[in-house]
Amino acid sequence: MSWLPESKDHLPLTWWKGHPIYLSAMVAIGAVASMVFTAVLMAAAPATLEYLIFTFGDWARLHLWAPVTYALVNPPSFWLLISGVMFWRFGEAVERHLGRTSFIKLLVVLLLVSPLLITLASLLGPSRGCAGVTEIFFGTFIAFAALYPHVMLSLIFFSLEAWMLAAAIVGVNALMALAGRDWIGLLILAGHVGTAVAYIRYEQGILTLPKIPTFQATPPASRNAPKPTRSSGGNVNPTPAPKVKKHSPAVDDILDKISREGMHSLTPDERRILDQASEDLQKRKG
Repeated sequence: MSWLPESKDHLPLTWWKGHPIYLSAMVAIGAVASMVFTAVLMAAAPATLEYLIFTFGDWARLHLWAPVTYALVNPPSFWLLISGVMFWRFGEAVERHLGRTSFIKLLVVLLLVSPLLITLASLLGPSRGCAGVTEIFFGTFIAFAALYPHVMLSLIFFSLEAWMLAAAIVGVNALMALAGRDWIGLLILAGHVGTAVAYIRYEQGILTLPKIPTFQATPPASRNAPKPTRSSGGNVNPTPAPKVKKHSPAVDDILDKISREGMHSLTPDERRILDQASEDLQKRKG
């Protein structure tokens, strides 16, 4: 029995008072709970945090779990609460679009970006550590902006398209890293932005992974070519072209309403329609 059945890839994990609960909500709640966990460790056993935070020296000390456990170290912060709410909202949209399995892959890739870049940078100069989920949440927002660049996001006094807000945040963070000569921080920022955008473009079929060339001897093309099928009337039917991998919103009107008014604006009937459409789309792909 699979933990991630393909037939339920676009369906919520559960329901609570008529509202669907997706994996993004669980991750956001877990991030808030990790603040309590971190606060308790900081008060009772602060030295324990050194075993959870990732630094380049962890490989020598055999802290092989640190590239994963660093995300659990989140000191209490009001900004983390805001990031969690944003992840809940935008991460759910990304999860519904890609499906739960692909969404988990995105989170895993974003989780490993910081340890990988810190390791590469440490080979050339001074090292630093990383902790927390803020960068992972930010990468998920970049993925949302790559999926829905022209969705209007309402701020306090005005509204901006998603790509504009993402560009403004990236620009400000880049200037802050540049002013502080934080070259590793600038590298990590570029890594998360590039990884999120590249992953979305890959899922949309725009980018493809490079293929390793093989040097095996191949038979003549005439022997290896697929034979055309012949219909009952005697006509030759060409071999159908392979389907291009592409994700698209199942119900445009409902997704437009989500982008304008948010998930909370959907009626129970609209939620059922959207979930049913997602399940039908997944069955057709299968």
